[in-house]
Amino acid sequence: MHAHAHSHTTDSTRSLHVQVRDLYRRIIVVGADYPAGLDYVRNRAKAEFRKNAHVEGVELKRAVNYGRYMVKEMIGVIQLKKYREIKKRYEAP
Repeated sequence: MHAHAHSHTTDSTRSLHVQVRDLYRRIIVVGADYPAGLDYVRNRAKAEFRKNAHVEGVELKRAVNYGRYMVKEMIGVIQLKKYREIKKRYEAP
């Protein structure tokens, strides 16, 4: 289809861009359960992605890894909140 449109980009760059899109999708999915709310998560993610829009190569790989780490941190916060809610439910008033 567009074989020549991106001939100046390498396969690794293309694969990194796919990883970036997947990371954004994952942030949005996880953000739906985040205590601060999806709008907060989406706005923060958009700001970070815009701030790093110019990043390429090793720096982009580093940014993707940091994003994945942040997703894990978000999941930790979500799990902690759920645990606290369950614990509160079973504690005697």
